[in-house]
Amino acid sequence: MNFDVSSPIKYAGTIVEYLDQGRLRAALVTREQERHLAVIDSAGHERLVPRDLVLMRHPDRRADREDVAEALADLERERAELAAELDLQLLWEVAQEQGRSFSAAELAELFFGRRSNAAASVMLEALLGDRIYFVRRHMDFVPRTPDQVERLRMQNDRIRARSDDYRKIQKQLRDVLNGAEMPPAAEAAAIIEELSRYLKNPFTRSRDMTQMLAQAAPEVDPAEAAFEILERLGARPRVPRFAFIAGLKDEFSAAVMKEAAEAVPGPRAISDGGYAVTVDDDDTVEVDDALSCEALADGGMRVRVHIALVADFVIKGGAMDQEAAARATTVYLPETTIRMLPDPISCRAASLIAGEDRPVLTTDVRLSADGALVESSIYPARIPIMRRLDYDQVDRILESGACADDDAATVSRLHGAAIGLRQRRRTAGAILVQRREAKVRVHGDDVEISVVDNASPGRTLVAEFMVLSNFVAARYAAENRIPIIYRVQPQLGGDPASQRPRLSLHPEYHAGIGLDFYAQLSSPIRRYADLVMQRQLLGALKNRDNQTPIYTVDELLTVLAGAENAEASGRELERRAKRYWTLRYLERHALDGPILAYVAREGQSAELADFAVRGTLHGAPTLPNQMRIMVQVSRVDPLRGWLAFDFVGPADEASTGAIRAV
Repeated sequence: MNFDVSSPIKYAGTIVEYLDQGRLRAALVTREQERHLAVIDSAGHERLVPRDLVLMRHPDRRADREDVAEALADLERERAELAAELDLQLLWEVAQEQGRSFSAAELAELFFGRRSNAAASVMLEALLGDRIYFVRRHMDFVPRTPDQVERLRMQNDRIRARSDDYRKIQKQLRDVLNGAEMPPAAEAAAIIEELSRYLKNPFTRSRDMTQMLAQAAPEVDPAEAAFEILERLGARPRVPRFAFIAGLKDEFSAAVMKEAAEAVPGPRAISDGGYAVTVDDDDTVEVDDALSCEALADGGMRVRVHIALVADFVIKGGAMDQEAAARATTVYLPETTIRMLPDPISCRAASLIAGEDRPVLTTDVRLSADGALVESSIYPARIPIMRRLDYDQVDRILESGACADDDAATVSRLHGAAIGLRQRRRTAGAILVQRREAKVRVHGDDVEISVVDNASPGRTLVAEFMVLSNFVAARYAAENRIPIIYRVQPQLGGDPASQRPRLSLHPEYHAGIGLDFYAQLSSPIRRYADLVMQRQLLGALKNRDNQTPIYTVDELLTVLAGAENAEASGRELERRAKRYWTLRYLERHALDGPILAYVAREGQSAELADFAVRGTLHGAPTLPNQMRIMVQVSRVDPLRGWLAFDFVGPADEASTGAIRAV
């Protein structure tokens, strides 16, 4: 045995053993360099090995390139026989009585009763891998005390048992998710207990369990996989699926509810808000905005956009404000809605309910006869909300063309102005993409799906005036150097649709919307960033000579970071939830017959007409986008979000889906 490979002894033609990933590898030295040895292994592969990694030398075993494989095989056979005899526990029991350190060669002689390079090699490799009986001190080894060995044995047993249990539980989780054999009742109960605890608090979820779930279903969010396993084991939590998965709270603290009950807006005299109407979905209870308009003598129009003045009810730094900041946004899920603010504020006191007086922040604009923005102002007010309409009612009014009452006259004027505003933005380069969108509602085991056409006249009307109001507020803030959070999408060349909008403290052009300034202040009931912007603007309007804003730049940066994260995670959760429940519906009802769809991506995918959900399309030739076709569902997996269709053929004009959302 020789560790001094830097000595002048020649190693060429000698078999050595070097350390490689914790193991000793035998090889023949073919040539020497100053700091390296060139070696060749039994397969004839040559490599350079640093001299300090060579731990064993076998001067009695010499070979050349022709017989290296045989020489190394002889050494390996001898080492295997010796390794089969070695018992480190028995060796430790003898060595620890002597109370001193040993070299690997000395321990080999002590155990095997003879001194040989092969025995020393086997002993050295075993000692390098030992974590219980000996402590390494450079190239000497010291026996541990009996107490140390016992403690390490117990720890090792726990790790081994844990490793075995880990693999066993991981296999059970995978089997449940893949529809294979269910675990025995006792083991299933343990899994149910562990997963229930795992889902209870998203901030204390076990890293080991997260890893096991991720490995059991790599394409599924671990929390979602946990919920699915509980459901398949018959222990589905009686809570909304995706709210529970995301750890969203549906209840508010006592302090928040107390503040909401006692919230009283500041005194504002009732003013003329015009014939203010709200336009929303028929089931909307958080009503953020209302519109009023009147024709002007010069052929132009005065339009007022009234936004719920939530800042009058939610005090900066109060309990409600802190909770709203933590939630950041209202999340709309098929099973439930997790509101940013408690119902007494979001659905009643601040909501623009028809027949009630409400505080609002009004954007008052005058449009010319050709739709140009002539002048604008922003001010707080308190106005009566005259009427509530839903989108379907507005669409019917516009389709009829009648202006028989105040509702119809207001809607007709607003629609005409909205078309002009929209055309101006289109001319400025706005990207007006409005996909059909599924509206999914879940009640127990019943799934209801309808398709929302975002390009409908009523939705276009409201959207254009929200854009206009946001533009006016952003421009006012920029011109008066009021710090706010802008939404920007600079025109950097190429396709604007491929350049994601972002939030910024500096005003810039928004290419996607086609406006020089843009911010979002139109939804303060359900977006915390909008509430903050409303407060900032309101403070500036109230104290025009005071240069100290309600929020500093540092505070806005904190809000900005929270807003970006919350919006992204909220949108992704809503998307996953809608797709999951839509696929659940299709899994139950859509596997037997052809369904009407529209071509997307020139035949690579298709979108179901009655469900606004896309999937991969197989067997179709190259087809024009939006062509009506019939497809058959070939694969659907709600958990993983997988949906695939087989192409059946073109659809005739009378074709409808074989099923319809109820």
